[in-house]
Amino acid sequence: MRVLATGLFVLCVPCVSAGAPVPKERADAEKIVGTWKMTLDSRGGADTNLEIEFQQGGKMTIRQVLSNGQSSVYVGTYRVVGNELPYEVKQGTRVKAETLTIKKLTADELVIVDPDGLKEEFSRLKKMPEPKKDEKK
Repeated sequence: MRVLATGLFVLCVPCVSAGAPVPKERADAEKIVGTWKMTLDSRGGADTNLEIEFQQGGKMTIRQVLSNGQSSVYVGTYRVVGNELPYEVKQGTRVKAETLTIKKLTADELVIVDPDGLKEEFSRLKKMPEPKKDEKK
């Protein structure tokens, strides 16, 4: 369940007029939006099959496939506050709430640490290009 505590981020941010500097917190909130795949879990393993999707508006989805092939999907909310990522996710009948610390956030890499000091690393999944519609001539 520790692995599930790793992925919750993003804050819906309105557009800023061109030329105005974007505050770091707002830029980080926008940067976290997307789908992230765990590349290194808290035990140092690289074989964890877990993805976190952060959506505009503060919604998130965690998808995990366990070693026995069983898959789980958890839906919740998140926000970015400075370098913190507070989130809540529903796990069956209970709600897990936790605040993660963002140690690194780039266009392609996310490193977070949970309240127990366990570090997890993620890489951004690239979007598949939309198939082009055949144009009639």
